[in-house]
Order: sequence, then structure tokens, then C-alpha cells
Amino acid sequence: MTPPNIILGHLIELIGNVADAHTVALFIMEPNGKHLVMREHFTLSQSLDRGAKIPIGKGPIGLVAQTRKSQLIENFDQNTRFLGIYKKNEELKNFIALPVIYGEKVAVLAIDTKERYQFSIKLQKILAEFTQQIAWILQPENSDISNKLIPGPFLQEISSYCRFLAESPDRSSVADRLTQIPSSLIPCTAIATIWFEDNQQEGRIIGHRGFAHDLSEIKVLFGKGLVGSCAKNRSALLMQIHEGRKTVLFSEEEKSEDLQSVATLPIQLNDTLYGVLLIGSSEPNGVTHADLDKLALVVSAAASALFCTDTKDRWIYDKNLDPVTGVPNHRFLTEYHLAVSEEVFQPDRTVFFLTFHITNLTELYEIHGVDRGDSYLKQVMALFSKMIPSPKFVFRLSENCFLIMLMDRNEKDVDHLKSKLKHLFEHNPLNINGSPIEAQTQWGLSSYPQEGRELFSLINLSRKSLTQKAMA
Repeated sequence: MTPPNIILGHLIELIGNVADAHTVALFIMEPNGKHLVMREHFTLSQSLDRGAKIPIGKGPIGLVAQTRKSQLIENFDQNTRFLGIYKKNEELKNFIALPVIYGEKVAVLAIDTKERYQFSIKLQKILAEFTQQIAWILQPENSDISNKLIPGPFLQEISSYCRFLAESPDRSSVADRLTQIPSSLIPCTAIATIWFEDNQQEGRIIGHRGFAHDLSEIKVLFGKGLVGSCAKNRSALLMQIHEGRKTVLFSEEEKSEDLQSVATLPIQLNDTLYGVLLIGSSEPNGVTHADLDKLALVVSAAASALFCTDTKDRWIYDKNLDPVTGVPNHRFLTEYHLAVSEEVFQPDRTVFFLTFHITNLTELYEIHGVDRGDSYLKQVMALFSKMIPSPKFVFRLSENCFLIMLMDRNEKDVDHLKSKLKHLFEHNPLNINGSPIEAQTQWGLSSYPQEGRELFSLINLSRKSLTQKAMA
């Protein structure tokens, strides 16, 4: 294999990682100028036709060669064989073909994916920049580049690192791996990864290295400092820090660091902002625009990894939701009791376990029917959401028993809330489609840490107190 093919191979593989591609294929024109043939490819498919010949002007790929304009197919809902590159149908979500123009000739870069329904404008721009690199390699005068192999190792290394990021099993691993950017790739002094929550008003420094001071307690405000501004504007920032001039990286509360150049890049996918990556150097001009180009690929791979881990977590969470009420079920508590305990049981916090039992739920379903019975339970959940302020968690323990975890309350407030809810169910029955439904209820209560420190012990204690009161 010749050196240009080695570089092209690394470049095609890198494009595949950045775009979450199922297949990336580069087509060049045959000498007769009538057909396109595959020059290089990266694929996860077993049915890719590596010997495909695509007539100029036929299909999206052939049309790009004829018009020299990109072809984009989003929300793919057709049989993929019309693309001319597969031997059988593949369930694709998105496809794009871009022209690679070098001199008087044109090649076509085709990319498809099963991971996303749309290619963002930013990703399309990155892909277009890749076509320029491919065009440079395809130029006849650059075919003999035996003395110009510097880009080869770089492409191989960044491709390997982006794959390392993309294979992260969870959010924590993404943050850890972002702080391990090889110094041979980006020679930096300090790295920090900041996650922004769903409301995007406050960020948390989730991982960092190379800083002289501890950053774990610093709160990053949306729109404030370099990181907050990067998150708000969703654009990369590169700044040289001048001696004697204070530059706020994270927060006004931070202690000064010995950094002379800093870059921040948003970690985002389509319209979703996940966080910000900060790179700093103790050398003047230690972070350059060339580094920003490399980091753009890194944060793109990180965003894709976060999307995949969040999708997996959401699937696992949804799988353990009660289908009627939409709240987590007993199976969720069983499988994730350690995570729930870690979230709920915090130092200097009181947690109350309020158990709510509808003793005549079976009769209500028999009298009013399944649809009204389900509607009633949904209204009960809506009532809890309206009347019980956060922080709280609601779980369905069994067919007719629910658990409400109440955090950061005192015993008087909880007793008042329980009395209020009990009075409401006894004297103001919920109205479902014109029919009042009168539920008979029992309530139980236990508390952390006064009555225990283990999740299921406290749940059982709450249910036991419920049973004891019923017997009394």
C-alpha cells in the first residue's frame, strides 16, 4: 500500500468515528469519466458492495459527481439499495454525499449512519473540511509524498483517541478519558471537563488535571467566565492571558493559575449542550488555532459518546418505569438501590419515607373499568407533583402501594403534608370523566437517619408502620 493510501485510510476511519458512521466510502472517477468506483472505505456492514460501479448522474452519489453539489437524505425511510453501494437493504437513518474537487476532477465522499437522523450544520461543516484534506491528497502533484508523512501519524493518533472516547461506557468514563488527551496530540499543561445540567444555568467541574488548586467545589455559572461564555455562545474561545490582567476561567471564586494561553470548546451534538472542555498551557501561544482544529474532532467524538451513553441510560430507565403512572417501579429500586442510596442519603440530611396504600384499588378497577382506573392513578401522580415540592422521589412499590421520599424537611412539615393529603383523599375524591372515585387509603412513615440507614429497611419499616396502624 502506498503512503497516500495509508493517510487516506486513516482519514476515512477518522471521518467514520466523528460522524458515527455505518459506512464511509470515497469514490473516484474511472478514466473513461462515465462511472465512479470505490477507492477507500470504512464500514460496519457485511453487505457493502466494494466492487460497485456508479454511473455519473445516477443516484445521490452519481448526482454529486455530475452537479458537484452535496446530497443529503435525512430521516431515511427508503430501501438503501438505490444508493448503489449495498447488496441488500440496510436500516439507515441518515445519508450524505459530498463532492471532493481536486483540479478539474471530482470524487465523492459518501457517509451514512444508523445512529442519528440528522447531520448538524456544524458536523456538515467539519465533513466539508475533511473533503478538502482528501482533495489535497488526491492532487497528482501530491501523490509522491514520501517526504511529507507527518500528517499520517497525527491522523492515526487522533483517530485512535476519538475511538477511545466513542467507546466510553458511561458519562464518568467520558470525563476521565477527556482528561487523558495525549500530550503528543495536544501539548497542554491543564485540562478540565465541565458538565452543564439540563437547565444549563450551572456547570460542574467533573474532571480535571494539571491545575495547582482543587476545582471540585467551584460552581460554573452559565454565561460567566470563559467556560460559561463558551457554553452560552456555543463557540470555541482561544485567549492569551496577559500578566497582571485577571482572566476568569470558571468563577470569580477561583484561585489564580499559572496559565498563559487557554482554549474552551463546547461539547454539543445538534442542539444539545453537554458541557465544555477547557485546555490550558503555561507557555505563551501554547494553545494554537491548529490545536482548536484537533480539539473540534475530540469534542465531537465526546458528544457522540455522551449521546450514546445517555440514550442507553434512558432506555434502561424507561424499561423500569411503571407503564401506567410513569414513575420508577420496585424493580428499578432493586437494581439501582446503591445509586438511589448515594443520591438520597447525604450527610446532614433527613429523609422521610412516606408510604401511600390504596386499599380498594382492585375494587375501583372492577367498578370503573381499566381506562378510568388508569386515569385515576395518573391524576394521583399529578396531584403528588403539584402538592409536594421538590426535592422528592416517587416510586410504585406494588400494584396498590406507592413510596414518596421527602428530602430536606422537618418532621412537623412532613406530618402536616401527610395530614393534608389524607384529608384530600378522604373528603375530596378525584373526578374522572364525570365520575368521582373514592379511594380508601393508608399511610406509613419512617425516617433516615433516625430509624435506619439502609434503603430497603426504611421502606419496609414504613410499610410495617402502615400495617400496624391499619390493625390498630
